[in-house]
Order: sequence, then C-alpha cells, then structure tokens
Amino acid sequence: MDIKIEGNPGTGNSFHEYHINNVETFAPNATTVINNHYGDRKPVQAAPSKAEEKAALIQRQQEILDYVSNLKQYVALEWKNRYESTWRSILALPQVAAVICEPGKQKDTTFNRNLVANILYLMSEHGVITERNATRLTEILEGDKDHPVRAQLRSKPDDRGITEAVNKLLDKGQ
Repeated sequence: MDIKIEGNPGTGNSFHEYHINNVETFAPNATTVINNHYGDRKPVQAAPSKAEEKAALIQRQQEILDYVSNLKQYVALEWKNRYESTWRSILALPQVAAVICEPGKQKDTTFNRNLVANILYLMSEHGVITERNATRLTEILEGDKDHPVRAQLRSKPDDRGITEAVNKLLDKGQ
C-alpha cells in the first residue's frame, strides 16, 4: 500500500505504513499497554451486610471499652461500679456514635482514639477519673509517655455537640 497525500500536509509530519493482521490496541507512542483479557483482575468485593456492619461496630465498641478499662485504677470510688456502663452510655450517644468508630488518619487503631482521649479529659473534669496528669494517663493507655494521644488528654472534643452531650450525661450521673 502506498501512502498518497493530497494537499499540504504541513512540515515536520511523518507518515508510517503498518501491516498488521489483527490489532487489539494500537498505540505507537505508548510506553506500556496492558490488556486485561485473562481474568487477572482483582475480584470486586461485595458491600458488607448489615449484620457484618453491626458486628464490626460491636467489636470496635468493645475495643474502646478494653482501652479505657486500663484506667480503672484511677476511677473515683463513687464511679467504680458504673464506669463501664457510663462508657456504654457515652458510646450510645448519637453525636458520639457517628464518629467514634472511625479512626480517620490515626495509625494503629480501629477507633477514634483522639475522641476517646478528649472524652477522658471531660471525665476527669467531672471527677470520674482522679488522675489529671496527661503523661501518666498516656503511659498507662499506650505504654509510651510521648504518644500523640497525650495532647488529646488535655483538651475537650472539637465538636461542641459531643462536649455538651457527654457533659450532660456525666452531670446526670453525679
């Protein structure tokens, strides 16, 4: 086959003649062409069922309860018998439940550890937790006094709605 050019093709253009019997993908300037015809795609995962989501939520809530139970030695005497039930009530608050089980960008956790630390700060303000030294609490919770959670043990939650809801619940408990 001869290339027949009619008109002015311009300058700097090049023309190539290719003789190919079968073309699936023709990209002469491409550096890599991947044809995925042999079933090596990753299988699409189905969305988790409601039962699986509920089980994951219960698992994360239990991990939170295990995490905060490390501080039982610092719970005030009048709160010792209801410390865990108070935490269960906090986890059931709609404002808290919406965000506490999502860790975001936090590493090595399955729940929002910063929010848990902020709630522990509120609890210490209400006298539920007797120890106020954030370094000591961090060492007990994380095993490392320089863990980033230490800063969160000194501040209230950023969300005012969460702060108000937790404060209201803790005020009722006194």
